[in-house]
Amino acid sequence: MRGEIINEYEKLNSGDQKAFRRWLWANAVVGAILLTGLIALASNFSGAESAATAENATIHTQAKLSQERALPSR
Repeated sequence: MRGEIINEYEKLNSGDQKAFRRWLWANAVVGAILLTGLIALASNFSGAESAATAENATIHTQAKLSQERALPSR
């Protein structure tokens, strides 16, 4: 398969090869930008989620302690 693609590329005239290289380069740049954005979103949401989870755990623990203190001792 790879040999076929290279063979087809070599059959193109120099103008078409140049256009193909530009198209390939542009796609690589767009892909890199999208990947960077995806990583930024993932890291942003994972940090927010873990902070929210920690806050929820703290609130839950405080509520449980308050309930235990409010119950009469046996």
